[in-house]
Amino acid sequence: MFVARSRALLASLRLAAWHLVVRLRTWRVFTLALALRLSVMWLRPLEHHAENIKVGFTLAERGYLGNPYIIPTGPTAHVAPAYPLLVAAVRLMTPTEAACMRTLSVILAVVTSWNVAALIPISRAFKLPHGSGAIAALLWLIPLFAWVEVGGEFETPLTVAALLALVTVVRRAIDSEHPTVVTGAQLGLATGLGAYFTPTVLPIAALATLAGARLVRWTPRGLLAVLAGATLAFAIVIMPYTLRNYHTFGAWFLMRDNFGIELSISNGPGARATQSENAAVGGRLNHHPGNSRSSAVMVRELGEAEYNRRLQRAAITWMVANPNESLKLVAQRMAYMLLPYSIRWYQRVLAAAISLMSIAGCVFLWRSRYRVGIGCLAASVAGYLLAYLLIEHDMRYMYPALFLESLIAGSFAAVLLERSNQNTHGSTLSNA
Repeated sequence: MFVARSRALLASLRLAAWHLVVRLRTWRVFTLALALRLSVMWLRPLEHHAENIKVGFTLAERGYLGNPYIIPTGPTAHVAPAYPLLVAAVRLMTPTEAACMRTLSVILAVVTSWNVAALIPISRAFKLPHGSGAIAALLWLIPLFAWVEVGGEFETPLTVAALLALVTVVRRAIDSEHPTVVTGAQLGLATGLGAYFTPTVLPIAALATLAGARLVRWTPRGLLAVLAGATLAFAIVIMPYTLRNYHTFGAWFLMRDNFGIELSISNGPGARATQSENAAVGGRLNHHPGNSRSSAVMVRELGEAEYNRRLQRAAITWMVANPNESLKLVAQRMAYMLLPYSIRWYQRVLAAAISLMSIAGCVFLWRSRYRVGIGCLAASVAGYLLAYLLIEHDMRYMYPALFLESLIAGSFAAVLLERSNQNTHGSTLSNA
């Protein structure tokens, strides 16, 4: 009797949970997510000014993007320009730096809350299982990553918004029965705009489009037309900032020139797989020009582009000379992509749950009627994570990938919950 009642209660709870999920509305999620983040925001102290903030303040005060390091070093392309532009605009409208940071915190809280709520309509655009977007949103509802979401120091919430918009454009383009140059131009426009937030949009757009095109069987001619339109539109959109960088640094690169620094910190004598390890006393992160005055002086003397070129060459030389250690670091970073590491245990729990559920979703839904959406999302995650095979692991870097993965995780949970309720309902009817 007790067992039967327990099963009946469990079935009722599952059914209630399913009804809650399918009835969840975007505006309700946004309102609740924002209320929770605004309440947490006021409990957080102001951080030291990170690179984006320094560059934004320099733009507001001196009229150029520059000085991201521990001492003034001149013009920079160390960070993507979108967030510093926002920082500069807010700083010009606020009386003090503290007021500026508080305003930025509110803006990022709004952006993050919208990112969470947007998972619901995005799941519909991807034609994922009913309720998958709501489950994904529920995973992010509690602000367990407040230091990223409302701190004001980091551009991460804007990066997530750009990636969510981009993958949605890619998914809609994949639905084109007859892909054309115009289809490609739309993809190129979205990718180019996203590049002002993060250069990782390029491998994301490329891999997601290729995966989707294969799944829906685009013809080679259609794929070439899309590639031509996307390349042209992308080049036009990024041209202004690219020309600015070439004029300033005398070098061609995609939006940011910091790859040499990041590669050097992550690969060299004593390098570790995670940022927290590299930031320890004596760790390689202490040589970053944002932390080391001598390194910043070298940036100022050599120029930012040349400094990065030298560090990149040194890192590659070390990797070639030490293949076993290099591959060990790559393997460790790959493991952390599956089970992301954070110094905060509750973040590790949530990240592991999302990651493992997304892997299960890829396995069990790959051949289902949801395969196109799942395939595009999986390829997007892979595209985002490619660079982080070579760069130190940090939860802040993993945060955008986890947002994309949560849609796959939500799909897996939604299918399991729906099937469980159907089985329970069918069993009840047969017993009656």
